[in-house]
Amino acid sequence: MVRKETLNTLPDLVDSGFGRPSPRHGLNLLYWFVTHCLHFSFNNEITVLCSPFRGDYGFRLFHNKEKILPVTNMRYYEVGNLNHYEAKDLPEYVRRGYTGNLDDSNTDRIIICITRFSLESLYVTRHKDQWTFNPNQTFCISPELLKTIRNLTQKDFLRQTTSRYITIPESTRETPQRNVPERRPRQTPTMQNSQPSQNCKCCSGWCCCIAVFILMIVISLTIFLLTKYLK
Repeated sequence: MVRKETLNTLPDLVDSGFGRPSPRHGLNLLYWFVTHCLHFSFNNEITVLCSPFRGDYGFRLFHNKEKILPVTNMRYYEVGNLNHYEAKDLPEYVRRGYTGNLDDSNTDRIIICITRFSLESLYVTRHKDQWTFNPNQTFCISPELLKTIRNLTQKDFLRQTTSRYITIPESTRETPQRNVPERRPRQTPTMQNSQPSQNCKCCSGWCCCIAVFILMIVISLTIFLLTKYLK
């Protein structure tokens, strides 16, 4: 029996290489399907909201002829062929990089296994050539990872799956150095007024000397006049 590697976390998805690099559309396709076509109930049941049986968004029956997925009595359906007429209903951000040529812009697919509208399993894969899928690039997406994707914005999902991040503890994270202009010490009122205060003291001293000098002259004149008068 075929057993496919299960991706349980976003780092697992990154390590798988699915949907990268551009112009591959698999990551946007996966985000769209999880956030717009799946409903998660409280009893952990996952319901498919669109209709693969009717061919919504370009869904079609996947026959598993290459046996890249487990053999089962349930049906598989694939979506993601941007050349399909109904793929025009996919959002623009999924179709944006499609060139219409035989390149990687239309290589990714999602394959689901459902009973009625209940999701049994979900796989991501890519074409090995124009007609067959690559079994070594086919992975099962766990319900836990589906829930993780559902709780992210598209921007955060793409950021975390197209770049590798190393979380640095706050205690060891360096603060970026900025060129801070040298700050001059502010002059306090005491510093600002110290010079005028000294000038005032000098002026006061000169004024006292002049006053004493004038007083001595007045006294001398008074004594002189009295002496002259008494004679």
